[in-house]
Amino acid sequence: MDSTTHGIEAKVRTLADEIVGREGYDLVDVEYKRDVAGWTLTLFIDKQGGVNLDDCQRVSHVMSTVLDVEVPELHNYNLQVSSPGLNRPLTKPADYRGALGRQVRITTKEPIGNQRHFSGILESVAPAGGSNERLILQLQDETGTLHDIPMESVKRAKLVHQWPAKGQPARRSGKNRQRSA
Repeated sequence: MDSTTHGIEAKVRTLADEIVGREGYDLVDVEYKRDVAGWTLTLFIDKQGGVNLDDCQRVSHVMSTVLDVEVPELHNYNLQVSSPGLNRPLTKPADYRGALGRQVRITTKEPIGNQRHFSGILESVAPAGGSNERLILQLQDETGTLHDIPMESVKRAKLVHQWPAKGQPARRSGKNRQRSA
């Protein structure tokens, strides 16, 4: 992604975070990319209980008007508003806290202990050295090894949906789990 595209995406993210929040939704992620049909701007939204088609249409209507006025540097683009899906990206501290106790995949910008790709259960999200500005994600992999990953080192992270075994109830979200940080 070039710096112009990154700048547009950052501007849209700031604007959309405020407006989408005012409408009662959480902005999960923003993607601005070129494909065969031209430029596509995708806003991923969520709310308690999930989003439906009416929610996406509502946000699309509000955002299209605002974007045309506030972000004139957007190329001729197609606006899409979508649910983040089952394997939703994790981008903000609140996303990580909501994923406690759940399976995640994390790719880091630089290797940590000769490794850039991590998969396992997110065990904790805690301030590093008492600083609320830096967060450490603690992930336990399938071998039981704990990995401490500074949040600022994360390039990409997402939930990994685990389908229940046949005849088993669906696993509840980690949002209600009690954790101390």
